[in-house]
Amino acid sequence: MKKILLSLLLLAGLTAPIFSQKTYNDANAEKRNVSGFHGIDVSTGIKLVLTLGNSEEVAVSASETEYRDKIITNVENGILKIHYETKTGAINKRNQSKNLKAYVSYKTLDLLHVTTGAEVEINGVLTASSFELKANTGGLVKAEVSINTLKVNQNTGSKITLSGKTDKLEIEGDTGSKFIGEDMSTNTCDVTVGTGAGVYITVEKEMNVKANTGGYVKYKGAAGIREIKTNTGGSVSRI
Repeated sequence: MKKILLSLLLLAGLTAPIFSQKTYNDANAEKRNVSGFHGIDVSTGIKLVLTLGNSEEVAVSASETEYRDKIITNVENGILKIHYETKTGAINKRNQSKNLKAYVSYKTLDLLHVTTGAEVEINGVLTASSFELKANTGGLVKAEVSINTLKVNQNTGSKITLSGKTDKLEIEGDTGSKFIGEDMSTNTCDVTVGTGAGVYITVEKEMNVKANTGGYVKYKGAAGIREIKTNTGGSVSRI
């Protein structure tokens, strides 16, 4: 009986950290007890690594325990909010080497908001019927997607790089943002860009474009342009 009990305890010890070992393999990571989210808002220089899973799991990591303890994770109205607690509101600077990270396993996701220098990396293909992606103030996103309807809103130096496919794509870009989507095929696309924002896309059926104040759209694919409006240095051209 003692041998059986000991075996069960050993098995539990081996399987308990399986999420952390397989998903992120980070010795500095600490698991957080948060769940019940369908969207994520990440900010303040944190690197977020997303992985589709059978359960919702969240862990955070930093170069020092004092930094890790200042990473706040909570769920408000179905949105998982991840940010670094700071009195000044300053983002994670490279010379401070905080190495702020968050690892999230999700079951379903329909919204992602990335801001103030945060970075998002997605393992595998992000799949959804409808998805809203927002990036601003230097936020970075890189992902492969398979989404029916994708809405993108970005500004202030953010950069989004996507591959994969969508059926319907809507993009609003402003203030030096960049959307890199040549490796993502979409059937229809509505694009509005301004103030030096750039969009690179592949469209197969139809697109509508508004480009102004130095905003530009570069596209490829078989799509015809249904409507095009440019002013104040805005431009539209084939890649």
